[in-house]
Amino acid sequence: MRRDRLVLSFLIIFLLGSFACKSVETTSAMLHNQNKNYEKAIEMAKLGIEKNPNDAEAYFQLGVSYSYTKKMRLAYENFRKAAELDPKGKQKDCEDNIMSNWARHFNSGIEEFGAENPEGAANEFFEATEADPRRMKGWLNLAMAYNEMARQDSTYREKSYAAADSLMAKVTEEDEEYGKALALSGQVMINRGREDEALVMFEKLMLDDPTNSEVLEEIAAEFMYNEKYELAEKFYDMAIQGRRKTDTENFDVYYNLGRASMKTENYIKAIDAYQNALLMDPENPSVNYALLFAYYQAEYWDEAIMQGDKCKELSPDNINVWHILSIACNKKGMKKKAEEYMEKFMELKGNM
Repeated sequence: MRRDRLVLSFLIIFLLGSFACKSVETTSAMLHNQNKNYEKAIEMAKLGIEKNPNDAEAYFQLGVSYSYTKKMRLAYENFRKAAELDPKGKQKDCEDNIMSNWARHFNSGIEEFGAENPEGAANEFFEATEADPRRMKGWLNLAMAYNEMARQDSTYREKSYAAADSLMAKVTEEDEEYGKALALSGQVMINRGREDEALVMFEKLMLDDPTNSEVLEEIAAEFMYNEKYELAEKFYDMAIQGRRKTDTENFDVYYNLGRASMKTENYIKAIDAYQNALLMDPENPSVNYALLFAYYQAEYWDEAIMQGDKCKELSPDNINVWHILSIACNKKGMKKKAEEYMEKFMELKGNM
């Protein structure tokens, strides 16, 4: 019993020593925080600041109180004020607390995303941006969450626009996630109907980081779906340039560029795209026929005849191959061949 009294006495002496240089109000705020009486701690810390507007400890205690009452923006502002007033004594503790608040909400947001709950993720990422608005990663993930929600519910579009604007106001080229930020902001620009601005943004992205080709291909596919063929063609073209720089060329992007270029009647570009696709899959029947049709549309009759000869071997039942061959041969004055191919065309047509 005597030993317990001694321990208690030493503890009281220690606390009195710690609080000796604090105002009564600030000391009271510290004790209330330790006892988890946060609303009372806020009240007393504010009184301490009224008495001494330069009381760094009072601001720090407010930061602690607001952290536990889930008022992240107020916690951040008061921790920053405490660090400003006492950089030597409070800087590290303030930054540690700010980081702790941010990480708690950011990690919860990641968990919510993993659980396919974008709304829950958005709420947590919003709190992360409140806990530390300097951290670009919080804004990036908040914009991603809102953008995902806006796909299903248009009422979230304005929030996705605002988050993307905040993101771009904070991101710099030195940021690790700069490429992702630029890509996401470009997608949001497209959603806002500002395609020309998005195009400029993605051109810069591909110059800075050509590994983002897949993002452009996804956007191009959406343009194709929405019948915005000129934009689709431009985005596929940029994606190909990026893939060439990173030595990751693939069949699909060339084939899709060919499709987009055919829709814009840019037959020369379509021919080039299909030829590149065939370098990767020479016997592909669909692309061989697509190239034949591009030659036909461009009125390249010699090339159409040569390509048609290959297509009739790969796709002998495709009546369009025989029809194009007949037309091409007729244009070149090859009447006998033209008649032969027309007969084959009529035979297949009759069997349909």
